[in-house]
Amino acid sequence: MTPRLGAAVWTVTAVPLIAGAAAPLQAEIPYFARKYRVACSQCHVAPPKLNRFGEAFIAAGYQDPTLRPTGTWPFAVWISARSDTRPKGAAEDDVRAYLNRVEIISGGQVAAPWLSYFVEWRPLSQEGRADGSLRDRAGRFEDLFLTATRGGAELTVGQFRQIAQVDVSRRIGLNEPLVLSSSLPGSGDGNAREVGLRAFSPAGRSPSVRLGWHRDLWEEARWSTLVAVPFPGEFSIPLTAEARREASNEIEWNPKGVLVETFVRMGLTSYGAHAFVDSGRHLAGAVATGNHGAVYWTGMVGWARSGVTRGRWSLEGEIFPAALRGLLGVGARAEDQGADAVDPTLIPYLNAHFPGSRYTVRLTLEQRFQSGRNATFLELGTVF
Repeated sequence: MTPRLGAAVWTVTAVPLIAGAAAPLQAEIPYFARKYRVACSQCHVAPPKLNRFGEAFIAAGYQDPTLRPTGTWPFAVWISARSDTRPKGAAEDDVRAYLNRVEIISGGQVAAPWLSYFVEWRPLSQEGRADGSLRDRAGRFEDLFLTATRGGAELTVGQFRQIAQVDVSRRIGLNEPLVLSSSLPGSGDGNAREVGLRAFSPAGRSPSVRLGWHRDLWEEARWSTLVAVPFPGEFSIPLTAEARREASNEIEWNPKGVLVETFVRMGLTSYGAHAFVDSGRHLAGAVATGNHGAVYWTGMVGWARSGVTRGRWSLEGEIFPAALRGLLGVGARAEDQGADAVDPTLIPYLNAHFPGSRYTVRLTLEQRFQSGRNATFLELGTVF
């Protein structure tokens, strides 16, 4: 591991925040429902899942010529509490309830239409461990990046999720799909945290550089190809003693490997594939998404090799009854990973929110059915 890069991390952190604060309010207001005086449904099927307009809005760098901006706060806040029920034994369950998130979200253009930023910072962040304890990660960044676009070319620098076709942070359930969340293990010298930072998963966040190329095909069809180089490390401003122990404000300049992704998107329908290559470990997958009326679906298959080759798959469906105007969504995901002794998993979930105007209160209930690993998850939060 290279020496700690505290000053560098602060520099990377400050650039998008200062740029956002210095720009005129009418061009740099990330909470778009307030900025454009529209309801959440303008961009979302159900927050944070995007509809067709929302996908196009983000692809255009957080802008749309049909919307007229107004002045407001240059950020949004997401606060949530969570309850997990996990099997402890034949006769009793282990239940924990805790405030798991206070998240500040900001995004928009920086000084010019071709440059945009996005920041998700958690001054409070609690994560559950497998043994039932909680890990304090207060001050960590979920996302922190700048994106520059010129014509069909795109350059993104910062910390972000590696897969662009499907951003699993915009899911209405609570847990990420297995195909994208399962990781290739890290290796090399150092403590467990340092080795862990060298692990790679398609949905994982890493300090990275990504170069993309986009080409319009026909009507709203767009072909995208991206090459990302992730590095072991993490951006964080730890706010507690435990968070300082858990944080890893260090970067290894030896890349994890190279990820290549290509996909075609037509509104909410997309078809694509990705592959990650590194010495001694490899990963590949295919993803398809679609929508018909109130029904949305996602299918994924993949395999990973790090000593042992393992296949994995995931199939998910969701429905948003039109009569409820997107205030309620129900879905289910079935998934499995080969080369292990764990049975396939079925995960039904429900997501309800209200009023969905320029703020919303969200309730999510999710149940995991899996032999020996049944679990119930509930989260109540608000975004404003």
